Amino acid sequence: MPAAAVESGYSGTLALLMFTLWMIGIDSAVGFIEAAVTNMVDQSSMKRYQCAIVICTVGFILSSLFCSNWGWVLFDLVDHYISSYIVLPVGLCQCIAVGWIFERKKTASRSPAHAKSMRALTFMYWFPTCAITFYFSFGF
Repeated sequence: MPAAAVESGYSGTLALLMFTLWMIGIDSAVGFIEAAVTNMVDQSSMKRYQCAIVICTVGFILSSLFCSNWGWVLFDLVDHYISSYIVLPVGLCQCIAVGWIFERKKTASRSPAHAKSMRALTFMYWFPTCAITFYFSFGF
């Protein structure tokens, strides 16, 4: 088989892959926008198309910032801030909220031993976990 035919087959496959990835990106963007529009329509008296126009316009303006000359610097700053300072505290807060706060009274009321174990868990697990989390985030 000639080399040109093989190369042509690969470029067609690559074009199909790129088109598929582009369509997946469009589909994901529509899903994100629809979720935001639904929440905005539920909370306000705006019509759905008005909310969609507002959200798409704001998204276009914010995304345009990343396409400017200093867009890579802005991207690096946002990425560093989110990955270093936001993800760990939010994850920790979610763990505390789901596993601790919602069931605290029910668990502590089962027996005095349960209440004692919850206090011990607070001081021997949660406080060191919080301290280590902030140490790793800010120390490294």
